[in-house]
Amino acid sequence: MRKEPYRLRFRMRFGMSRLQLVLDAGGVIVTNMLELWKEIAGEVEIPVHELKESFKVQLRSTLWNGESDEEAFWQWLTSYYPGLTAADGRAILARHLRVLPAFHRIQSWSDAADIHVLSNHRHEWLMPLLEPIAPYLASVTISSQVGSCKPSLDIYKLVQSGLRTQDRVLFVDDSERNLVPARELGWDTLLADEQGEWMDALDARL
Repeated sequence: MRKEPYRLRFRMRFGMSRLQLVLDAGGVIVTNMLELWKEIAGEVEIPVHELKESFKVQLRSTLWNGESDEEAFWQWLTSYYPGLTAADGRAILARHLRVLPAFHRIQSWSDAADIHVLSNHRHEWLMPLLEPIAPYLASVTISSQVGSCKPSLDIYKLVQSGLRTQDRVLFVDDSERNLVPARELGWDTLLADEQGEWMDALDARL
């Protein structure tokens, strides 16, 4: 059954129009998994692109949409890295999954917008990172909890179902293909670049 977005705290203000800011997590407010792939690939001496492509084909969709559990990811990695335990894998992940500069702007942005997180991720990995900014988030939608992942239109509609129809929506993601469904719903979009210039562009809109 499809679950509703997890609402950490109901902060949406009624009356006057207020921007609904929807942020991706990986590559926007926290690091993506590239460094994890690099470390694993280095340990087993295979090209990073080969490991990532295998993940994309064999596990990506079911891991992100929750059909496969988190343990399945570590089990899958043992086919490349024999002897790797889930505990070892989580330790490697913890070294590389970190907050990005935008994370530290969430509090100030929340003064001008209702902030929502929409991410293809595992809730076991992402939710602990979000705890410090939880008071400033209106909702958190993580693919592994709701059974759908970007760029499927369903997950965007799920987020939209909790937004006020009269408010403008701005969606920020580091992947162009993930912006397309948002535009179909009439959302404004902003591509997050690696240099972080998108943050200044966002500040100018708030």
